Amino acid sequence: MRKRLVFLAWLWVAAAQAAAPVQLLDDRAITIHSVFDVGAKRQALIKYIWGADGFPHRRLPDIVVTNVPSPVKMLADLARVDEFRLNMAPGLQGLAYHFIAQHPNGELVVLHHGHGCTFDDTPGPKDVGFGLQRTIAALLREGYGVLAVYMPRRRPGDCGGSHDAMFQMTGVVGNPMRFFLESTATGLNLLKKQYRAFHMVGLSGGGWTTTVYAAIDPRIQCSFPVAGSIPLYLRLGGSVGDREQFEPTFYAIAGYPDLYILGAHGKGRKQVQILVRRDNCCFGERQHDEKAIGKPYAEAMREYEQRVRNVVGSFRLVIDEIGPSHMISHHAIEDVILPELKNASR
Repeated sequence: MRKRLVFLAWLWVAAAQAAAPVQLLDDRAITIHSVFDVGAKRQALIKYIWGADGFPHRRLPDIVVTNVPSPVKMLADLARVDEFRLNMAPGLQGLAYHFIAQHPNGELVVLHHGHGCTFDDTPGPKDVGFGLQRTIAALLREGYGVLAVYMPRRRPGDCGGSHDAMFQMTGVVGNPMRFFLESTATGLNLLKKQYRAFHMVGLSGGGWTTTVYAAIDPRIQCSFPVAGSIPLYLRLGGSVGDREQFEPTFYAIAGYPDLYILGAHGKGRKQVQILVRRDNCCFGERQHDEKAIGKPYAEAMREYEQRVRNVVGSFRLVIDEIGPSHMISHHAIEDVILPELKNASR
């Protein structure tokens, strides 16, 4: 199973590197300077994504099945699992699982996967696999409910379809970007009376989703994008990603620094971005070209962090020096994510 997950991640990087060179927008300029700008920018993004439909405030999953067998093994603090399915377009269905803690603390964490197609990866004390299983286990241990959400075309039974192909779909109100976000929105709509606070963690493409979703939905209090993005002006090779990562008409509205501000702005809100220095996929030191960028890896990352923090101090960047590859490491879970969540609850 672990070999298959690593192979899928490698395929994503290889496809990105083999594709024709993409002309990326220069998104270094920050265009948000006031509370008014925050509201206007958020509404512009929602209009782009959903068009006349607007944000799906009232929509619920189309299918809810309670008390299903857990799709993730070895979860000691699990009470029950429910399955949510959302029909988004012909032949395109969203899938999420709601893991209910044995001793709930009243808060929910959305955990969003990237280009892997299972949350049931390698458990145990060592930093192996992508770290989704250990993230769920740690959150349940602390009493958090978990809504585990798959990316479109990256779920059991529908694993491997091209994200780029979704942008060729016709008859979509708004933009196909909506397909990356609606399973989260509708799941939270269903669960809003069950939990007093919502947070979000995502890896890789799920980290990207966490960045975008936290920017448009202020219901997300604390967000933790892991190995999910850096600004476009810093990207090279495997860090370019799929089309949703660089679609110029979207990022002309809000570049990544603006999205980070939107995700952290608001009373009680914060965003902690985690990059893995030794990442073998994307956004790590190996994918950074100091000569092309003009600065060493950490310096280039800290430069955009400081510019974002000058606007909203509740954003910060953590460079994971311990994780050995593209993953949510034990260090990220135990020393960053859980302490930040506990501090937010005080």
